[in-house]
Amino acid sequence: MTDPVNTASPSGVPALHRRMHWHVYLTHFPISLFGTAFGFQILHLFMAPVCFELATNVALLGGTVMLMPTILTGWSEWKKRYHGAKGLIFRRKILTAYGMAALSLPLVIWRIAALGIFEEAPESPGHWIYLAGNTCLILGAIIEGYYGGRLNHR
Repeated sequence: MTDPVNTASPSGVPALHRRMHWHVYLTHFPISLFGTAFGFQILHLFMAPVCFELATNVALLGGTVMLMPTILTGWSEWKKRYHGAKGLIFRRKILTAYGMAALSLPLVIWRIAALGIFEEAPESPGHWIYLAGNTCLILGAIIEGYYGGRLNHR
């Protein structure tokens, strides 16, 4: 997760420092939060307590917020570390990340503005739209995790 960087210490002897790859650390937050949102959405669908819906909303909001720095650090790492390589793996990761942002931002805004963060409506059509959006986000997180795991982070 870190790159060794040789620099001279005050004594003139090269010192080995490690540079952190923030993207590798940050990427786990949106993936886990979107997974959590999906899980609580399923629980809410079958059990219907308000606390599961609230947990879904909070996890989705957290995943969307954490997705933004994850995309920025991923873009930065791609430019610096991989020199903007045009490989298929990078195109898929970039398109998936943009797609997740394009879906999660409106989903969060719609959920809070139209339905309210605490409202319970498991039988409404809005609930099924919300579930479909959460399902797409967890599929995007799986795709990101799969392709991220195929990259060499030495």
